[in-house]
Amino acid sequence: MHFVTFVVLSSLSVHLLASPVERSQDTVRIPLAKRSGSTAHQHFAGHEALRAHITHRLAKYRRGFEAYEHNTGEQHPLSMRSVAGFDKRANSISLADQSDFMWTGAITVGTPPQKFSVDFDTGSSDLFLPGPLCDRNCDKKAKYNPSDSSTSKDLHQPFTVSYGDGSTAVGEQFCDSVTVAGYTATDAVVGVSTTFSSGLRESEFPADGLMGMAFPSISFYNADPFFTKLISENQVKEPVFAFRLADQPELTLGGVNQDLFSGDITYTPVTHEGYWQVDMDAISVEGKSVLEKIPVIIDTGTTQIIGDKNSVAAFYAAIPGSADASDTIQSGYYTIPCNSAPKVTLTFGGRSFTVSSDELRGEPLESDSSRCVGGVVATDDTDFWIIGDAYLKGVYTVFDMGAKRVGFADLKELDDDAGFDE
Repeated sequence: MHFVTFVVLSSLSVHLLASPVERSQDTVRIPLAKRSGSTAHQHFAGHEALRAHITHRLAKYRRGFEAYEHNTGEQHPLSMRSVAGFDKRANSISLADQSDFMWTGAITVGTPPQKFSVDFDTGSSDLFLPGPLCDRNCDKKAKYNPSDSSTSKDLHQPFTVSYGDGSTAVGEQFCDSVTVAGYTATDAVVGVSTTFSSGLRESEFPADGLMGMAFPSISFYNADPFFTKLISENQVKEPVFAFRLADQPELTLGGVNQDLFSGDITYTPVTHEGYWQVDMDAISVEGKSVLEKIPVIIDTGTTQIIGDKNSVAAFYAAIPGSADASDTIQSGYYTIPCNSAPKVTLTFGGRSFTVSSDELRGEPLESDSSRCVGGVVATDDTDFWIIGDAYLKGVYTVFDMGAKRVGFADLKELDDDAGFDE
């Protein structure tokens, strides 16, 4: 969770874009909104928020590995790459985290349609909303009421959501029609919550719910996610969706939007279906490769770039002036000089893409305003990497469910009045 999910301070508000959805002959374009007022230096503000973000991201992957094993009868290969200390807890559905950054868009559920804002998260596979009986931390959120929909059906299957901090949310599974920008999936499973954890209250998670965009094998409902159902119901011409998370953000369903990127799309194959897992060829600093052939998950719901302890240490060792921030923030965090602009590239499919130096520099430390929190964070729990918005904001990202691949392209500069008409 975000986690698209997909960093803004938790005190800032979220607004859905007023602009309407546009639909071409083959694709649907969905305007996305983010919490207003963000700047590059606000992206990683607050040490407590930083720690909470990592805790919840890793909890999401732990739960996803458990769901994968339950659904397939096999252990996910990345879970076997986790160290022995990787905590195991009860199965749960992935929700939104206490992220400092989030991309939301409008969906409707039921007949007649009930409207909600959701975080589109490529790091999970299920749709989750507050229900009419949700009496904890659901204030100011739109609530899905299955009783008001003629197409809803109670599956009589409870679910429990567990967080890394021990808080939980509980509810029941229903199926109903779910519509995004004119595309409707029938009998889609919706988790209807009766309790939200404190991490989902309005101040921490301003969206109503979360829509997972990964593969069915990590679904805690053991059901097809929304976009997979669109494909099986022949709703989309191409089994492809794509994100632009930079200025004028947009999610496109059924193909790509040529107006949002320039040049060719470079693809790399999904190596294991479940998450959007691919191999990253290399990470380079100032043109020199510091790491090669790393398994990664592409996740719009994660703010930062998260890697294993040894690899992240090697990465920062190549950045002049970087320093371990275990004592000032937490183990796994580093700082870099705020006036530095290291050229960092990630290589996929033989092509290198630059990570914005603004995204690599977070909030200055309170104790030393000359040092900024680094946007790449280490964890002891895994030896795979999670590629989040610190990278994805700088590229156009294509998720191809048909060919099982992820593509990246350079962003096209947009005019201020480009995009959706009012």
